[in-house]
Amino acid sequence: MTAQRTITDEIGEIAVWLMGEFGGRVPSAVISRVLNASKRDLEGRIDPEELGEMFYTLCRFRLQRIVAADDRITVRIPDARLS
Repeated sequence: MTAQRTITDEIGEIAVWLMGEFGGRVPSAVISRVLNASKRDLEGRIDPEELGEMFYTLCRFRLQRIVAADDRITVRIPDARLS
């Protein structure tokens, strides 16, 4: 098995984990864009042996920022019946 095949498999597994973790909070299209952008940002810049861990860390960080930003801009309107 080549190193490239191993990296591809690892990135695929990471994508599945992150889809499971963030799937209920972030649209799948957004998760896919984060995964693709993160892979593109890291390829050729990180040692192939470290790519999987860095890919997971970067994607998870970016997705957490999206969730946090969404939580901050969500406006909660109190139910008038409860007042």
